Amino acid sequence: MITRVATFAMSERMLEASLRTQSRMSEAQLQQASGSVSTDYGGLGRSAGTLVSLEVSLARSKSQASAAEEAGSRVQVMSDAVGAMSELLSSFRSSLSSAISAGGDDTTLAATAQSLLEEFAGLLNTRFEGRYLFAGSDTGTAPVDLSAYAATDVATQDTTYYQGNAVKGSVVLSPERTLTYGVTGDATAFEQAMRALGAVANATTPPDTAALQAISELTVDAIDALAAVQGKLSVDAARLERSVAAQADHQDTTTSLIAATNGADVTALAVALSSYETQLQASYAALAKVQSLNLMDYLN
Repeated sequence: MITRVATFAMSERMLEASLRTQSRMSEAQLQQASGSVSTDYGGLGRSAGTLVSLEVSLARSKSQASAAEEAGSRVQVMSDAVGAMSELLSSFRSSLSSAISAGGDDTTLAATAQSLLEEFAGLLNTRFEGRYLFAGSDTGTAPVDLSAYAATDVATQDTTYYQGNAVKGSVVLSPERTLTYGVTGDATAFEQAMRALGAVANATTPPDTAALQAISELTVDAIDALAAVQGKLSVDAARLERSVAAQADHQDTTTSLIAATNGADVTALAVALSSYETQLQASYAALAKVQSLNLMDYLN
């Protein structure tokens, strides 16, 4: 004990200082490795609340952007299907014009109408990612069933083919905005097209020229109505695209703010680590020197 009494207090102080420096160095190394000031909220003090708010905002933005992207994909598929429907009806109108020019004497018109009716129904039964897009909220059920559809009256609306509901899709674009998008299979444009096709396909006797003319006019109305539907889908798609872009901008800004709140300054940490290392080396050297002192060396 005689060799340590004189140096005990000094050794303890130097050891404590070394341990403090070592602790700061370990903390700086952890910050450098993680890129964050703290790995938990407790180490951020007053900034913890700000960081939590920013992280919640970022998560909500990502969720809304993902939902808008999914809705945008559905709208695009619906728009493509409606475009195909318009082309199909244009072809049918050409067949009607030929039949009218022939005075109603067209033996192939009924077969053509039946084929186009089934094709049109197939487009209304478009399925994307496991969802029937034109079925309203009843996305697990095919919206069109022709088994009991027997429309023949050009002047009478008939949606007996439709098996879905009237609930359209919706997506939250922001806390203040919700977009209702899409169209259901019983919309006027679709009903008119089905009725025009059915009036020929389901007729028990070939329609005369006057009936064909009425069917042609209904077909034109359906084509115009389909154009309006496609226009509405284009507007929906544009709004969804803008929403995704706005959310991406918001995410960039929020990510920058999160980095500013909890991001570590790598350059400053590198300088601090170098300083801590120098201090520790000096502390260890001094501590070793003090520990080597021996009172007997001075007494002899």
